[in-house]
Amino acid sequence: MTDNPAYDLYKSHHFREAIEAYKQQLRDGGPYDEWVNSDGLAHALMAANEYAEAIPLMEKMGEYSTNSHPGALGRQNELSVCHWMLGERTQALEIIKGLVIAVRDGKIYYTDFAGGTSYGVILCYMAATLGVSSDVNLALKYLKKLSTRRYIRNWPGPAALYLLGQVTFDDAVKQATGVVDLPQAGKIAEQDVLMRRHFTNILFAAGVERRLAGDEPGCRMYMAECASLTNTLCEYEWHLAKAEVAASR
Repeated sequence: MTDNPAYDLYKSHHFREAIEAYKQQLRDGGPYDEWVNSDGLAHALMAANEYAEAIPLMEKMGEYSTNSHPGALGRQNELSVCHWMLGERTQALEIIKGLVIAVRDGKIYYTDFAGGTSYGVILCYMAATLGVSSDVNLALKYLKKLSTRRYIRNWPGPAALYLLGQVTFDDAVKQATGVVDLPQAGKIAEQDVLMRRHFTNILFAAGVERRLAGDEPGCRMYMAECASLTNTLCEYEWHLAKAEVAASR
């Protein structure tokens, strides 16, 4: 437990209650400042599938973040996913593409622990799904460049290495969970949030790899495995996997 009741509700996956609690905290002026509560509300709305309501707050928080800390990541990742989930797919693609280019060109340098690989994997997924081969190539070239850097072994780097064919799926799953067997890996991941984050990364990347190979049943299988995991609240590709499952029904 923390001294932020809304955050505690969010972390325990009581998203509707968290939304109301964050709104109350914003009205009351605490605990924490307006920005912390606004950011918390934005992420609670996203977790509750209220993507349209989350977008204006994400935009506000992204602007605040980038203006406060030059080189910082805004909320481009979340915004891209929110727009995708609303069916605004071209806009989603352009947002994540802009993020990848900004990281590539050194305009954004505070990224995930692997230098920004997760953005490249999401760009690859969106571009492959929409059939935009030039952006698939952009994503793969970006990931290949990141794969030469020392922090690529940090997660979610191994998921990108798998997508690039530089590690095997079994090796990546074992790095994520300590085992190779998928059902066992899933059970282990559900008991440990960090392992679940890593397992989410690799399952999503596996789905993307299958789509690139033209294997749609394989893509759907891995996306279904990914979406069946409990939402980690910070690996936003989980929402994309969930949308894949919904589209296949």
